[in-house]
Amino acid sequence: MPVKLKGKQWFSIISPKLFGEQEVAKTIANSPDGLVGRTINLSAVELTDDINKYFLTLKLKITSVNGDKASTQFSGSEILQDYLSRMVLRRIRRLDAVQDLTTSDNVKIRVKSLVIVSKKTKSSVALKIKEFVEQAMKKHVESITLDEFLQSMLSNEIKSKVMREGRVIYPIRNFEIRKTEILSNKAS
Repeated sequence: MPVKLKGKQWFSIISPKLFGEQEVAKTIANSPDGLVGRTINLSAVELTDDINKYFLTLKLKITSVNGDKASTQFSGSEILQDYLSRMVLRRIRRLDAVQDLTTSDNVKIRVKSLVIVSKKTKSSVALKIKEFVEQAMKKHVESITLDEFLQSMLSNEIKSKVMREGRVIYPIRNFEIRKTEILSNKAS
């Protein structure tokens, strides 16, 4: 039996400017006001056409509706659980860092980082690595805008920088930004 669509309308969901302002999905709603505030999860592959980012999910939040087009803004990201499980193996030390940072365009963002070291390390060395990652992320994020942060995250610029500079302390097997969340967006 077909779904009744009486009084409902189809809307195109448009990606943010950073991702080319293209239609990424369609949704149905009673009114445009019912769409504002909804979030959708999309694979980074759909938005960037980079197959190497298959493990990353981006969250977009609908901010406004103009006609039948719903505009969105970036609201967060997260790596898939199975990708995370493949990184964290036996006899591997996992170091997590959670930070609330503010970008140069005044967007408050929570960044959750994950560092994997190749051997069992002493607690003092693990603490130095975690402190290094926190300082590196703070310095990087607070010196750039949100769009520049997303570009550097998607291009692995942050990942390679942290792994390259962190090897001075101890060999880092892997580094990922496992989750980001926009806490407040003063720019909009």
